[in-house]
Amino acid sequence: MSEVRKIYYRPKEIEQVFGIKTSTLSKQRQGKFGLPYTVVGRDPKSNRGGIILYEVSKVHDYLERKGRSTL
Repeated sequence: MSEVRKIYYRPKEIEQVFGIKTSTLSKQRQGKFGLPYTVVGRDPKSNRGGIILYEVSKVHDYLERKGRSTL
């Protein structure tokens, strides 16, 4: 049976895998810096709601550029 690879992580999964707290991720999103993310299911005119997703490949690339080791 082949292994299923995730394409996206939710904030809680980022915390579990990389040790970056969800509160830190929230502050980064509010400050418009940090890990690249996507919001799904949000009204384009709104700044609230939706599901926050982090693309695994972009997270690994970002952390490698910043000098932090990834799995």
